[in-house]
Amino acid sequence: MKSKMTTAQATSNSQLLGTMAISQFTDSGNDAYDHGKYEAALEYFIKALEIIGSHASRHGKRAAICHYNTARAYAALGQAEKAVTHYENALKITPRFAEAHSNLGMILNQMEKDTEAGEHFRKAIAANPLFAAAHYGLGVSLHSLGDHTNAAFSYQKALTLNPDFYASWVNLGLICYSISSFDVAVHCFNEALNLFPDNPELYYDMGLALMGAERFKEAAGAFSKAITLRPDYESARDALQEALFFEMNPPRDDN
Repeated sequence: MKSKMTTAQATSNSQLLGTMAISQFTDSGNDAYDHGKYEAALEYFIKALEIIGSHASRHGKRAAICHYNTARAYAALGQAEKAVTHYENALKITPRFAEAHSNLGMILNQMEKDTEAGEHFRKAIAANPLFAAAHYGLGVSLHSLGDHTNAAFSYQKALTLNPDFYASWVNLGLICYSISSFDVAVHCFNEALNLFPDNPELYYDMGLALMGAERFKEAAGAFSKAITLRPDYESARDALQEALFFEMNPPRDDN
């Protein structure tokens, strides 16, 4: 004789099926996201959220991850405001969610809310001090606010944690160039070019740093490379002519 299922057992089974469905929708959404199918990913992530419904606290970190994934999809689709809302929802459930703080900070940087963005990057770093992207993001916020010294420290920290962090090398190089540390800027741009060697804008920046260091022959080579990669690069053509002129007529040292 079959025993009747109790209410508690039925509830438990329902919760198990719900949990399995959330996992399946999440996995499908992540697969679609990884293949650049952001609209499909968003549909899967929203289905997972619909199962959670108003019981987010019961699902804990799983619910936070669902909001986080939904935010990622909205961000990829260029819907920043909706992405912000879901990142904030994730953080209400799991306040020390480092990735959510960092991603939210990146969006706020894009929205030119640099001070608010910096607060989220600091929270991400507090939750995970070894999170290179959060250090970089804090550098971007500080850079935009004009605090170049602390921005440089943040970029350097990101590079200590991840020496292949291309954007950190570029931004650190730009800061060094802006404060006339031309040789250090050249080093930073060189490191960036080792990672992405076919970037004409980066060769142009390298050329400007070499000009500042009065290394005119090398600057001419950098500008020539930029033109080879982008034949319509008029700024690089003008800079090349200047570099060639100073190579033949170096500035006089009146000291």
